[in-house]
Amino acid sequence: MWTRRQVLAQIGLAAAAVHTLDPHELCCVMPADAQTAGKDLFELKKVGDGVYAAIAAPRYKVNCNAAVIMTNDGVVVVDSHSKPSAARALYNEIQSITKQPIRKIINTHFHWDHWQGNEVYANANPGVEVVASERTKENLTRPDAGVGGVPYIEKQLAALPGEMAKLKADIQKETDPAKKANLESNLQQAEEFQKELQNMKPALPTRTVATTTTLREGGREIQLHVLGRAHTNGDLFIYLPKEKVVATGDALIDWMPFMNDGYPAEWPETLTELEKLGFDHIIPGHGEVRPKAQLAFFRGYFVDLIAAVQKASADGATLDEMKTKVGDQLATKYEAGFSKYPLGRYRDRVGTNVEAVYQKVVKKA
Repeated sequence: MWTRRQVLAQIGLAAAAVHTLDPHELCCVMPADAQTAGKDLFELKKVGDGVYAAIAAPRYKVNCNAAVIMTNDGVVVVDSHSKPSAARALYNEIQSITKQPIRKIINTHFHWDHWQGNEVYANANPGVEVVASERTKENLTRPDAGVGGVPYIEKQLAALPGEMAKLKADIQKETDPAKKANLESNLQQAEEFQKELQNMKPALPTRTVATTTTLREGGREIQLHVLGRAHTNGDLFIYLPKEKVVATGDALIDWMPFMNDGYPAEWPETLTELEKLGFDHIIPGHGEVRPKAQLAFFRGYFVDLIAAVQKASADGATLDEMKTKVGDQLATKYEAGFSKYPLGRYRDRVGTNVEAVYQKVVKKA
């Protein structure tokens, strides 16, 4: 096992974003001039007694947050990031708090940035259980599932040469020294990410859940809830009733939702089910730990977005007109709350979300 210093040195090289095969997949791309070096990958924040949120720092290749749950005889980790080096970094952070083994990995859904680090935990403890919903396990091996799963590794590898060629061209053209340095860092990260993908040995779920299941882990009650379709058709919510904490994966995040593999009409209904649970703190898939009130804000965006797109469509607006009109219309209520980070900002994603609602809700109706 590497030392923490060695791990962080590797991460300086190997931090990782989704390729750009499709503009809808830009859920996870950092702007080229974003700060990508010099910070640790994660900040462990205590959310409750023995419960931590590992908040992912911005990187060229995005990582998800993780929830880290200590028990009397081991550790449960929710989600494992976009690559093994990131999972290794968090594993070493966990080891600095406890020497107990990682007993379980729970994957909230099948997207690449939430499970591609599974193998690190499986290698560290061959007895580790990888838990996911039944649908997530299916999606991890289906070639047409969306932006995740084993087949998606090949798609990422196919896209990386073009991505790296563009970065090289941008480096040649860039005159601002700081921006040039960031582009060079991004290129280095892309090259290291390519190596990680080439050597990836995917660790898939060993246990699935179909409905609400309660785990009793070393004195701690951990509920796993399948509440309906939202960000994907297999979202899993992790609920700690005693600690009043919920981990949501990307079904609830602190920036704009990514709807490409999602179900916008059902998403708010699923969040209404989630709201019935008694919790105070949300560990989201991306962004900072949020209070329960964030759920109403996030759900409200879907409700208002769907209503606005339906009305604009009924009024005869074209899709391009809708993107501008609806984006401006909802901005006063949602832009500030959804523009706090370098990625997932309101203006970057509202047009894509309008299109997703138009295709998935209005046209289907």
